[in-house]
Amino acid sequence: MLRRTVDGMRVGAVAMGTEREGKGGGTGTAAARFLRAATLCRIRDVEQLLAVGALVGDLCALIHALQKERGASSIYLGSGGSRFAEDRVMRAAESQALETVLRGRLDLVDERLGRLGSGAQFYNRVAIALHAMDGLPALRRQVASLALVPQDSVKSFTDVIGHLLAVVFEAADIAADPEISQALVALFNLVQGKEFAGQERATAGAGFSRGRFDGAEHARLLHLIAAQNRAFRIVAEFADPAHDAALRAALADAVVAEVERMRGVALGEDSRDGGLPGVTAEGWFDAATRRMDLMKSVEDRLTADLRGLCEAKLAQARADLEQADLEQADLEQADLEQAAAAGPDAVLPVAMVLAMQLIDADPAAPQDAGQPGNHVSGLYASDGLRPKLMRSVLDVVQAQSQRLRDVSLELETAKAALNERKVIDRAKGLLMSTRNLSEEEAYKLIRKTAMNQNKRIVEVAEAILSMSDILRGVTAGGA
Repeated sequence: MLRRTVDGMRVGAVAMGTEREGKGGGTGTAAARFLRAATLCRIRDVEQLLAVGALVGDLCALIHALQKERGASSIYLGSGGSRFAEDRVMRAAESQALETVLRGRLDLVDERLGRLGSGAQFYNRVAIALHAMDGLPALRRQVASLALVPQDSVKSFTDVIGHLLAVVFEAADIAADPEISQALVALFNLVQGKEFAGQERATAGAGFSRGRFDGAEHARLLHLIAAQNRAFRIVAEFADPAHDAALRAALADAVVAEVERMRGVALGEDSRDGGLPGVTAEGWFDAATRRMDLMKSVEDRLTADLRGLCEAKLAQARADLEQADLEQADLEQADLEQAAAAGPDAVLPVAMVLAMQLIDADPAAPQDAGQPGNHVSGLYASDGLRPKLMRSVLDVVQAQSQRLRDVSLELETAKAALNERKVIDRAKGLLMSTRNLSEEEAYKLIRKTAMNQNKRIVEVAEAILSMSDILRGVTAGGA
């Protein structure tokens, strides 16, 4: 019975081989060709991530500059133009220079990004960010003419920075490699945490320059401090140990203790009546800026290492492709030589694949094709070269499949935080638009509901989104 199966395999192999050669496919196996296609896709994906990574680096640099400009503008407005006039102009010039760099980067990588898969949301975010940057000149003119109050200036700059951060967020979401995705998640949350620190710097800077704080500013500062801590916890979860240790070291610096001391003054009850002993707007801005610069050093390291990770994976993928091509060339040469030696009855590579599967399925089968008693001894040349070559191809197939299984769970974990954040943000937006709540109030409502119902926050957010039509209908009916 087995012999008839083997003879049938011979006939099928000849037919399939003839069809393959007729299509110009050469003598390579289908498995090898698909493996090569998979490797080419991996190379393309990493090349695109390299382009995205460079873009993320420029985005982070511009965000950092805008954060400083926002803080300086807040103090300038809070003091009625008497403080930070020159510093504000300098910060604006730095932001403009980095904006030019970013726009140039977008021009360079646009063609490569155009081939990015599953990137529609990413492109939308880039378009929105560009539109937001177009409004910066008008915002700077309003600040220069003292036409805004500090809170409005902070909000305007924060909106622009938020759109830039959204691009970083989407870049993390499109990464198909788990290691790269995890690094991007850590980077995004580090930048996000630093942004909350920048908002704290601007909010407290306005209060210190004015000489007092009100209850709304106290609540805002407490929210921003909690948001920073939450973002840094996520960084610790996704970053590799070296980056986590670097962030911990930065947050343990002596300047952080000084910032915390000034926080205590700003949040004290006496601050509502002008009791701000030992703290000036300039002193606060300097200490908060040094703290953010420490975070930026970790951010730069993570960004550089991310690029190195992409380059290493690209080099490995190219090496895999080169090795696969060499193995395929050896296999094809062996096919030709053995076909010439064996004559018209030679068995083609497809038969070898099927035969190897038969051997794998029968643990009792002898492993040496040249030994008597081997059920498929007629399939191989006596030198054993062809099964060895086919085994190498099968090993690559099996390793590739195992690697895909192993990374799927890691990739799902790395993206879980991003997906949950999207759901929660959408739910907050729905509550803000339908119930006239602030972002902080919307989040507190979701969190309180989750605690009361003993559910995860994301589960409550999903429930809110499922009732979006009802909520909007109630709002429309009330209007």
